[in-house]
Amino acid sequence: MTNILIAVVLTWLCSGQSNMELPLSRCLDAVGDDIREYCSPDVSYMRVPMAYAFDGPCADIPECSFQTLDSPGTALSWGALCYYLGRGLNEYDGRSVSIINNSIGGSPIEAWLPEECLPDYALEELRECRDPDWMAATLYHNAHLYSDWQNAHNALPENTAARWRRIKMFSDWGLEDGKEVFGSHFLKRKFRLGRRQAASEAVLHLGAMRDADSVFVNGHYVGNTTYMYPPRNYKVPAEYLRRGRNVVEIHLYAAENAAGFVPDKEYSLEPAKGRKVNLSKGWLYRPGRRMPRRDPQVFLQYKPSGLYNAMLAPLKGEDIEGVVWYQGESNTGRAGDYAGLLKALISSWRSLFGKPDLPFYIVELAAFEHSELETAETSGWVALQDAQRQVCEEVPGVYLIPNRDLGEWNDIHPQDKKTLGQRLVKTIIENQKP
Repeated sequence: MTNILIAVVLTWLCSGQSNMELPLSRCLDAVGDDIREYCSPDVSYMRVPMAYAFDGPCADIPECSFQTLDSPGTALSWGALCYYLGRGLNEYDGRSVSIINNSIGGSPIEAWLPEECLPDYALEELRECRDPDWMAATLYHNAHLYSDWQNAHNALPENTAARWRRIKMFSDWGLEDGKEVFGSHFLKRKFRLGRRQAASEAVLHLGAMRDADSVFVNGHYVGNTTYMYPPRNYKVPAEYLRRGRNVVEIHLYAAENAAGFVPDKEYSLEPAKGRKVNLSKGWLYRPGRRMPRRDPQVFLQYKPSGLYNAMLAPLKGEDIEGVVWYQGESNTGRAGDYAGLLKALISSWRSLFGKPDLPFYIVELAAFEHSELETAETSGWVALQDAQRQVCEEVPGVYLIPNRDLGEWNDIHPQDKKTLGQRLVKTIIENQKP
């Protein structure tokens, strides 16, 4: 690890799962105008590379270093909430701020706990990870999983009997007799452009889809996304467009989820000149090759203590001003255990950094899939939000950052990290020791 804490006054540790990891580049629809001109030599950022270990704490982390916010474009790869934390604190009092982003998408809280804090079920998983035969078999499984499924798909004969048919975008066209259909799916949409529209580059907005896609405009490849969450915003060069009739075609691969478009997203072609073309209707669909559902990957980085040992323990000795924790989405299935696990994490991390009063700022889970209409009795999501609030009420020096009102019902990664960052900075300022 190089270039750590050089000329830095305040160092903040940001950790958790994908909403802490989410880069500014994924939030431009919400905050693009705000970040366009801002830069500061007094704000720096370091992303700890993913690593895991199961035999105990590591002495060092993989090579990484701080980046200084010397141009607006530098921050596009930074975690969005980390960016607004560093920017907000620097703007408040002018002091230099360093942010360490130590987060892994999808990680459960157990992965960030030391072995001595693990519950019995997690200890059993940890013992499995220490079995060399199990590890070798798991690594082999992961290494061949995606290629084997794709190769088996490609070896099947084409579905020549299938015909194009008109569909409603947000209907159940990805199901057959009420059951998920895995494999390839093809969609196309014809549209017309005027002279001005066709003479300029455009952005093709395709909301979000399940699971992976490759997209073509008039036969030209314009981009792909390999999993369901990211927004599909593909640049289309002007030379790919033509006056009059145009066609966009999607090759969609459903491997783990039923194929489909996510509703209440942007579906349009936005030319640099001329009016936007609405693409939320008029799609044709044709099924492709059928496949069994792909076996799930074993995410070793989610296993107990792995991230604590490899990504957190090596930071021992760093002078951390405070911790921002944005995690919980992966623990809603065992929400009843969460308060105890979060208390254990806070205590163990305070011990690691030698600061029994180290402040923790817990970001509340944002509402998702209309969780605001549920109760703790009917929803693990709401029960986990309640557990977060409970810990903040019971443990001194731990503060809740309200967030449920900033959620997007159809996106587990809400883009408005600016408002959330402002709330975080305000809470930090209000609770600073004199």
